[in-house]
Order: sequence, then structure tokens, then C-alpha cells
Amino acid sequence: MLKGKTVFVSGGTGYLGSGICGLAAEYGAKVLFSYNRNEAEAAEVEKKTGGKAFRIDMRDVPAMSGVVDRLARENGPIDVLVNNAAVSNIMPLAMLEEEDVDQALDINVKGTLFLTRAFVKGMIASRRGAIVNIGSIAGNRILDVPITYAASKAAINGITYALTAELKRFNIRVNSVIPGMLDGGVSKGVPPGHREDFLKHCATGRPGTAREIAEVVCFLSSDRASYVNGQQIVVDGGV
Repeated sequence: MLKGKTVFVSGGTGYLGSGICGLAAEYGAKVLFSYNRNEAEAAEVEKKTGGKAFRIDMRDVPAMSGVVDRLARENGPIDVLVNNAAVSNIMPLAMLEEEDVDQALDINVKGTLFLTRAFVKGMIASRRGAIVNIGSIAGNRILDVPITYAASKAAINGITYALTAELKRFNIRVNSVIPGMLDGGVSKGVPPGHREDFLKHCATGRPGTAREIAEVVCFLSSDRASYVNGQQIVVDGGV
């Protein structure tokens, strides 16, 4: 499904990111991905996918742009960008400090915008490409979740819509995938009571897996989804 395509996944060493990298490789893509601190996990994903890791600090825009420029020189323009990198601060509003808000918005929103800016130049030049943003039901539902995470993920929805309109004339599609509760990653930090409440209202009756989300991401990344644009695809088991 992705044979001949080069896919870049930000945050490629986490639970969901590594799942996306692995499945994209299974579908024939050349996989490139970013990580921030964990070199051992990056090496594991490289081994698993035959891909290549690039260390990127999502809060350092000049350095980020430099890495993307080097990546483009070494690998050529990418076909697909998956904006997956994100952080979550489990902190109620009354206890939030300014630096907590800055961290979430700088990485989840500002970082996503500037990483996209860095890559989209090559897509515009080749007049083709696909961007898949990873959102969250935290930005779409009334849920007891960290407010900074919810705000940043709601912003991803607006980014998806605005980019769809801006990039349509260059044959670049932009969609977002909205995962529900998963059996790993940030969902591990959900308190047991909240988890039970979610599962009670979930038609499927269980948390999802990274592979199930990755299947949707890979489809949207492929030419099979050529008529899917500007959409939020919710994959939450039916809530």
C-alpha cells in the first residue's frame, strides 16, 4: 500500500509512533522518524523497520529546520508526514504553572506547525503529498483529561482544517486521526476509574491497539485515500 513512498513520523519511538513506523514499513514505505532522548528505543525502531532515526527537539525550531534540511538532502523529499510527537502534563488547572502550558503548546502545537512548515516546502515543490495529524478524543469530547493536552489536541483539529484549505492547490491532502483510549502510551496514565468509565461507554468494550490506529494512518497516507481530505477520522471503538 505504501511501496515507493517515504514516510516521516515524528515521535517515532513511543507506543503509537513505533506502531505507525512498523506498519508503514510492512506496507513497503521507506521509514524516517524523529526521537528526542531515547537513543536505545530509536535504534530498536530502526532495526524493526529498516528506517532511519533523526534526533529532533520539537521546541528548538532552528535546529529542527536544520535537521529537516539535512534529511531532505540525504533522502530526497518525503511523500508523507505523520505529526505524532506530543507530551501530556497530568496537572489540574489550579496547579498549572506557566512552564507547564508552554511545554504542551510548544511541542504539541508550535512544534507540529514548524515541523510541517519544514517538510511542506518539498511537498509543494513536487506538488504532491499527504499529511496525517494525530489528534485525540481529549480534544473532541467532555472528558476528565489534562487541560493542556486537551487544548493542544483541539488545536490540531483547527490546524488540519486550515492546512487542508491552504495546501489543496498543491495536491497535498491533510487529515487527522483521533484515537480513543489505547492499551499503551499516554492511556497508561489514565486513572482506573476513568478507564472503566470509558470502557463502559465504548461499544467495542475494550481499548484499542497501536496497530489499529496505524492501519488508519497508513490508509490515509496511501493513494487509496486520494479522495479523503480535510477529515477527522475518529478511531475510538464507538463512544
